[in-house]
Amino acid sequence: MDVRSGHIVFEKKTRYIDLLPVYEEVFKRFLEETNQVPEAEPEFLDVLVEENMVDLRSNRKPEGYNRSGSMRLIFPLSGRVECYVYARTKSSEIARVTELLSGMFKKSGLDNSIEWDRMLLHLTKK
Repeated sequence: MDVRSGHIVFEKKTRYIDLLPVYEEVFKRFLEETNQVPEAEPEFLDVLVEENMVDLRSNRKPEGYNRSGSMRLIFPLSGRVECYVYARTKSSEIARVTELLSGMFKKSGLDNSIEWDRMLLHLTKK
């Protein structure tokens, strides 16, 4: 399935702090699966992880991974806990990575559902 974005939407009762136990594993797996692990400076990865963990410990929305690259992991401003995997072009890799991350969250007890191509920018272009 070629999609531009895959949205992981958590149950209404989920809080950002609930993502804390599994977040580091999910974040690093996202970078590995999308070939975006910063190999030149290993400390940079530690900083990225810690910045996100600080937000989660305070029950705040984390940044995710919003840097130029093949894909991004975004936590949008919304009234619920959700994140999405996004790329500039449609790809079956987005669906694969989204389903992988969703499964990791579910395995840790965080129920969620997946929605495809739900970004407002692309909906208004149609």
